[in-house]
Amino acid sequence: MRIARIIEYFPPHVGGMERHGLILSQEQVKLGHDVEIFIGVGNTSIFPNTFKAPLGFLPLYSKARRFWFNLWAYFAVKKNHKKNPYKIIHLHGDFVEAFFGGKLAKKLGIPAVLTIHAGLNKKLLKPKNAKYFKNISKIICVSQEIAGDLKSIGVPENKLAVISSGIYLKDFENKNQEEIQKIKEQYSKPIIISVGNLRKSKGQIYLIEAFKKLKNNFNSATLLLIGDGPDRKYLESQTKEIPGINFLGRQEHDKIIEYLYASDIFVLPSINAPNDREGTSTVIMEAMAAGLPVVATKVGGNPYLVKDDENGLLVEEKNAQALAQAMVKLIGNENLRQKMRDKNLEDIKQKDWPIITKLIIQAYETIL
Repeated sequence: MRIARIIEYFPPHVGGMERHGLILSQEQVKLGHDVEIFIGVGNTSIFPNTFKAPLGFLPLYSKARRFWFNLWAYFAVKKNHKKNPYKIIHLHGDFVEAFFGGKLAKKLGIPAVLTIHAGLNKKLLKPKNAKYFKNISKIICVSQEIAGDLKSIGVPENKLAVISSGIYLKDFENKNQEEIQKIKEQYSKPIIISVGNLRKSKGQIYLIEAFKKLKNNFNSATLLLIGDGPDRKYLESQTKEIPGINFLGRQEHDKIIEYLYASDIFVLPSINAPNDREGTSTVIMEAMAAGLPVVATKVGGNPYLVKDDENGLLVEEKNAQALAQAMVKLIGNENLRQKMRDKNLEDIKQKDWPIITKLIIQAYETIL
């Protein structure tokens, strides 16, 4: 089938939605589908048949840019549809994309699917705003939380499908054991790792506080923080008197996997920020694929991936004491860590990208 994908941000711009849009498109092409992508930010050479809005003069993350991108996409898709009709429109975003994409779908007489990648702004969760999704035939939510939020404002349940993002399990095969061993030898054990943009919503400040408490029980512990972001200098300033914390900055994907394999526990201390809420975390899935027990906060899609005391431990957000206790519990119980390792290696098989892609195609088929 011919698919028009509308996604404002696209690689090499860094983000989970961007990577999702690229990989899903590549996997759909492998299945024989014809995909054209309409982007606002990114590189058109990464995927064939990619069209980019001429909006480079607008600020990168502005409301104006978002509005004009969606308006441009409306007319660009409409124009291409006349030459060679699409079977379906797949949008990535939330209320704004639903509004423009819904009108486009109605105009062209074809169904529109919307994937919502991150938690919705609570201020917009009002019954009157359900109208934005009126002309969207299917909404793919990457977490149960997003689906629940939409149901709470009156979006019909039969419009919703919960399908997370995915990872490539092949990326975790045949890793360089020498490099992994070097990392293990470089840092004292136990090694705790966290991967994510260094910004308030990722909650690293609570992990740093928790690690300080952990050092009272396990003085040799190491904390590896992979990622960069606006809060890096502030976070570094808070760790000067805490030995064992290492800021590793941005790393290549293969290197991140090596660090995961070298570590003992993965921690994601995210919090619910007003306009920046966790979706379904790719890094949790990658930690699962590396066989790591996971400590995560009860926000966004984290409980969708982490089942408390089965493949990890869930704690309340903004609670350094609870994070510290969870890490102490795992470090002190090798049998529990092994149980969680086995469970994660089994559960993650259902998150391989080819499987996720087929689930999304099945969602298309329910509305065609």
